[in-house]
Amino acid sequence: MYSVYQVQDGENLASIANKVGIPVSDLANLNGIMISANLNPGDYIIIPKMESENLYFDKYVIRKGDTIYSIARSFNVSPSYLLRLNGLNDADVIYPGESIFVPKQGTSFYITTNDDTLNDVVRSLGASANDIASQNSTIYLTNDQLIVYKK
Repeated sequence: MYSVYQVQDGENLASIANKVGIPVSDLANLNGIMISANLNPGDYIIIPKMESENLYFDKYVIRKGDTIYSIARSFNVSPSYLLRLNGLNDADVIYPGESIFVPKQGTSFYITTNDDTLNDVVRSLGASANDIASQNSTIYLTNDQLIVYKK
């Protein structure tokens, strides 16, 4: 279910999450570290063994002229959520050829903050608590937890 991954030169948590196909917040939570943690070449982290296709997200390859805001608009997602989903900050630059996660058609997601309640998640995703719970194996409502809902 999990494997050990050795950090290579030039990698950070976001690039590793992108490589293995999971949201950076999930990788950080799995390893008990902050999204902004510095990783050194040779460090070991735990990564999940993922199924071949992600049910909720697709990889989007950045094209010349793309911005986070234009991509977010195309996928009907808040730019701040798209940034958080990919472990990026407002000041980060994206380059052609890089890839980020975008939600698949019919997928909604919510990234929690410290003061969130289940009612906040239910309201934001427009789904019942039971539907949300059935699609998310664990819900802690801690900061930066990704909660998904596919209609």
